[in-house]
Amino acid sequence: MLCSHIKEWQRNDNTGQWAVLSSRSIERYRWHRKPELIQPNLHADFDLNNTTTPLGHFLLFPGEGSQAISQLKQPITHLWVIDGTWQEAQKMLNQSHWLKSLPQISITSAVSQFVLRRNQQGLSTMEAIEWAIRDSYPTHNSADILKNNFNLLQNQLVNLLR
Repeated sequence: MLCSHIKEWQRNDNTGQWAVLSSRSIERYRWHRKPELIQPNLHADFDLNNTTTPLGHFLLFPGEGSQAISQLKQPITHLWVIDGTWQEAQKMLNQSHWLKSLPQISITSAVSQFVLRRNQQGLSTMEAIEWAIRDSYPTHNSADILKNNFNLLQNQLVNLLR
C-alpha cells in the first residue's frame, strides 16, 4: 500500500509508480493531510478516522520505535509505504494520525542503487519494498522481479538523460 506525496505522483523518476507497474499486489494512494480527501477510498477494513489499527497492518518506516521486519511474530497483511523524499515522508507521518497509529517496522541495512537521485539518502521506494519482501519472504521471487524492473527502468531513464 503506497501512500504517495502529491509531488511524487507524476514524476518520471518516482520509483513508487514503477513498483505499482511491477506488481498487481501494490496499490497506490495520493496522500492528503485530511483523510477524507484521500482518493480512491481505502479498503473497507481500514478506517482512516479510527485510531485502532487492524491486525496485520504495518508502516515501513525506520523510526526509533520500529521493529525489524525479520523479527515480526505476526504476518503482514498490509504493508504501508510512504512514497516521497525523506522530508516529505516525515511531514506526511507528522500530519497523519492514521499513519502514526500503524506499528512501524524497518528493513535490514541495504545500499541504494538509485543513481537518478539528487541529494537524497536511503533507499528509493521501490528498493524499500524489494528489501521488505526479501526480509519477510526470502524465498519469494517478487523481490527479484522488483529489482529487475527497477534496474531496467532506471537504465532506460539514464539513457534518456544522456
